[in-house]
Amino acid sequence: MNELEAPAPKPITALTILVNATSGVGSRLAMMVVGFSLTPFIIHKLGLVQYGLWSIIGALPGYLGLLDFGLGGAFIKFVTEYVERGDRVAVRQVLSFGVLFYAVFGLVIAVPVLVFAPWIVHLFKMPAAQYPEAIRLFDVLTVLLLAGFAFGVPGSAVVSMQRMDLASRNNFIGYLAYAALTVAFLSLGWQLRGVVAAQAAYMLVNVTLQYATARRLFGPLWHRSRRYDRTILKRLFSFGTWSQANSILSVLSLDAGRFIAGGVIGVTSVGFYEIGSKLAYFSKSMPSYLLDAIMPAATAFDARGDQTALRRVYALGTLYSALITVAIAGFTIGAAGPIVRVWLGQAYPFVTTVILWLALGYAVNSISGVGTTLLRASGRPKFETYYTAVTAATTVTATLPLAHAYGIAGVAFAGTLALRPWTGAHAAPVARVVAAPACTCKECPGTCNPPVITGPFTATVALGPDKGYTLSGDMRLRAPAASGPLTGTLRPLSGPTIAV
Repeated sequence: MNELEAPAPKPITALTILVNATSGVGSRLAMMVVGFSLTPFIIHKLGLVQYGLWSIIGALPGYLGLLDFGLGGAFIKFVTEYVERGDRVAVRQVLSFGVLFYAVFGLVIAVPVLVFAPWIVHLFKMPAAQYPEAIRLFDVLTVLLLAGFAFGVPGSAVVSMQRMDLASRNNFIGYLAYAALTVAFLSLGWQLRGVVAAQAAYMLVNVTLQYATARRLFGPLWHRSRRYDRTILKRLFSFGTWSQANSILSVLSLDAGRFIAGGVIGVTSVGFYEIGSKLAYFSKSMPSYLLDAIMPAATAFDARGDQTALRRVYALGTLYSALITVAIAGFTIGAAGPIVRVWLGQAYPFVTTVILWLALGYAVNSISGVGTTLLRASGRPKFETYYTAVTAATTVTATLPLAHAYGIAGVAFAGTLALRPWTGAHAAPVARVVAAPACTCKECPGTCNPPVITGPFTATVALGPDKGYTLSGDMRLRAPAASGPLTGTLRPLSGPTIAV
């Protein structure tokens, strides 16, 4: 593909979504199996204290992504939309701006974060001898993460072309490299340094494969001009602002328990919580891969103004997501004790209780998953943000007293309690998405093509007060507005249509 060719949008069918979802589930399931198998080995080599340290410090740099103006979640949305519109210049502007933005973002963020690293790490209770190693770990992971942001942008291009199967393959190969090197480095006695080195190798392998795949699908990826369309940047930042607020609130809702437990109860308790949450999260993560496949497809349908397809995706996706989540959560809750003993070789305190409450919360919350994805795909993240704010407030308000009163069990119960508000409240804004285009005709002209209706048709054409004639047959009618009389012209059937 040369630079003048636009990447052609891939036709989207139910099979396309199924293949993407299945490849995502298969890849993540395989990674989860590898990760579960690896966890006992890591705990044995590191010990529970260092494993808890890795769980907390390893998660901290990830929250730097909350400072990126929400652009991380915007790339798939807008690359998919511009591909659907055949705007190759806009596609490459989005990708190029993403890499440029994250490069500058990394340089700006790295300095203050590394300066304040000792203060951040000392917020958590741990043996005094662990603090120097925790600070070094935090510094290295911060640099790796910031580099990964910039180099990871081409991966969004692969997903946007409805090729999640290739993106999942690349991710799995990288994870296999991580697993193999983790075993090798820990066997050599490298301790936490070995896990970090394996993490760096995973990023390198994954980024290389994603770039090569995106280059093959798109041709040249980069926008060579120094000028960027202000309208594109404005849309990116507008979407990103709401996405950033939503991400911050979601993190507060979903991960506050881990940090409150570390500050109120102790780092060791986080190890118990982490073990339980890994199993409970299985009931959330498996259905979420269906949502990953729905996101680019729903964005494409929204760009085409195909509300019929959006309604179908919403109805069937919600049904399947809820069924899968409830089935997995029920099994996980019922078999929690035996699973932990087989998995880790012994039972740990509070782990089954954590699994019970978190899996139950994820099962209830699964009802809103597809609707939330449609809100993002249609460029309306603000509705989700409103309700996530309520969830975040509930999380903090409930977790602090419950952690003091009931320890880790109270933290897990608070997480379940906080997930309830959005579950029922999401339906109203989603109904607006499937009923109307997400943006104006001027912003998104591709969404304003009037609907085409075909089928047997009979009409009387008036030529004057007393004259006229009747036409019948197969016709194409275009509705110029959502209401008012239909007008049309007689023409042969051609192209994609909606049969009635």
